[in-house]
Amino acid sequence: MSFRGVNINKLNGGLGRSNPNEDNIFILAASMPLTGTTLAVNKAHKLLQIEDAEALGVNAAFDANESVLVHNEIKDFFTYCPGGVLHLIPVAETLSPSGVVAVADFITAVRSVPEAKVIGIMNTTTTVPDIADEVAAVQLFVENFRAEFRYIDNVLLEGRGEAAAITPIANYPDLRGENAPNVSVSIAQDPAIATIDPAYTKYAAIGAVLGMLAVRQVNENLGSVDILNKPIGFRGREDYPLTIDGTNRWEASNLSDGNTFETLTYNDQSALTNSGYIYAGSFNGYGGVFFNNAPTCVEKSDDYAYIENNRVWNKAVRIIRKTLIPRVRGIVKKDATTGYILSTTISDWNSRLNKALEVMITNNEISGFEFYINPKQVLSEDTPLKVTGHIVVDAIVFEFEVDLGLTDKL
Repeated sequence: MSFRGVNINKLNGGLGRSNPNEDNIFILAASMPLTGTTLAVNKAHKLLQIEDAEALGVNAAFDANESVLVHNEIKDFFTYCPGGVLHLIPVAETLSPSGVVAVADFITAVRSVPEAKVIGIMNTTTTVPDIADEVAAVQLFVENFRAEFRYIDNVLLEGRGEAAAITPIANYPDLRGENAPNVSVSIAQDPAIATIDPAYTKYAAIGAVLGMLAVRQVNENLGSVDILNKPIGFRGREDYPLTIDGTNRWEASNLSDGNTFETLTYNDQSALTNSGYIYAGSFNGYGGVFFNNAPTCVEKSDDYAYIENNRVWNKAVRIIRKTLIPRVRGIVKKDATTGYILSTTISDWNSRLNKALEVMITNNEISGFEFYINPKQVLSEDTPLKVTGHIVVDAIVFEFEVDLGLTDKL
């Protein structure tokens, strides 16, 4: 016998620490020239701050020389989400969004960033009147990735304006008539940028939308006036606007076709939101510019009619898969009398699922959940174990209605 006496094994996990949040890792696909850069087309370039893009040759001079807004959009992303990660994928200059997502090398580039949750596509050839014709192909792109068990929360398209403004607003194509719950369209425009160069007059903001999504938790609406976790410089404030103090950024807002927010009636504003567009505006009597909402290109009655619905569902799916995969092809003990799955096995699976989803409760991302596994299941290579689950999502308050009157006593 040896003289080890006491052998102590080092355990891990007791401190309950977690890995960094990956909800703010996004992709920006930019139709752009590569002149003066060290970029490669259809290759993902990881950016942790705007200086990383500048080191690759994408700086303010690049935008000015090439009449593009790639540096501007990257800068906007990091302005609103300083802790985010953005992977820049340059794409060909003459493609529509549907053309971008059909390129095999682009698909490979997206595969190379498996942790990315949202994709923005900017500076393509498609303007708003034709954008509705693009969303079906982009949704198919998302669904093809889902078939590989890669869950993309949203693909955001730049809804560039045509030469003439669309009037009346009712003539905007109805994106809610499409069946693309993972696709959204931005027609928000910062007038301070649109007036810099004639090439920018019809641009729609993509970087600002991506940044404002990335800085929010998965259950927060893009249009929320305040957010749960503000960057350090904004802590202590009661809101988180697009407007940046000390600059002329987002002092006002336009639609990408040139219509100013001030010219939109309440019915116009509602029509744009009901038609599925993301735009920016202001509250009368309250300073700052904010996004209107987070609609997707599917009917409003759909459970996934808003970006946050998809972000919550996809995050839960990723957690559930990670929890259950270690149990795949594992032994399933049965009750010797009934032949059904043993209750202790059911309890173990439920316990694992509950522990995993409890993280979303702790992070204030969902209101509740439940799982049910029917023990009366006969399992085989061709018959999967069925688990039924429900997630209670948080509600979003879009407006307040207050009844207020005068009185001579209470």
